[in-house]
Amino acid sequence: MSVPERLRMLSDLEEKYAVELDREYRGYGNEVVRELILSVMVDSRKHAGLYKAAAYIVEGRSLSITDVEYEELEKKLRLHIEKEQEMLEAAKQLIDEVKDERVQKLLIMIYEDELMHHPFLESFLEAILKREMIPEEDIWDMLFRDLPTHGHVADPYAEREYGS
Repeated sequence: MSVPERLRMLSDLEEKYAVELDREYRGYGNEVVRELILSVMVDSRKHAGLYKAAAYIVEGRSLSITDVEYEELEKKLRLHIEKEQEMLEAAKQLIDEVKDERVQKLLIMIYEDELMHHPFLESFLEAILKREMIPEEDIWDMLFRDLPTHGHVADPYAEREYGS
């Protein structure tokens, strides 16, 4: 079995596991237990997506986006990066304030997730997408560079020789 096939298989397994958890615990009476189990379900869905993305990358699928798409994505991701930083600080503050060890362990898990999210979003934007960005002018150039009419309807009179 190839690496992309194995990655897809793991993606499918994680997704099935997430669906199973959701189905089994959706109406569970104890809210604490239900929310803890559902947080594992969310992570399984995340893992499924990461496995699928890894399979696409191994297959050589393009990450290319236009410069216009990049600018929009950058603007949105910068806002999310700021929000992640705020959440990171809030979790850290609560860890220091809360005395219940069980709650502290949960907050530490959240804090560690936030520690991964912030640099992931930054490196995703900078290292991966910026390298794959295609300026819009290059796209238009690729589309029309080699066409004799350069993207316009051919002028029926351009080929005529006048005066003959």
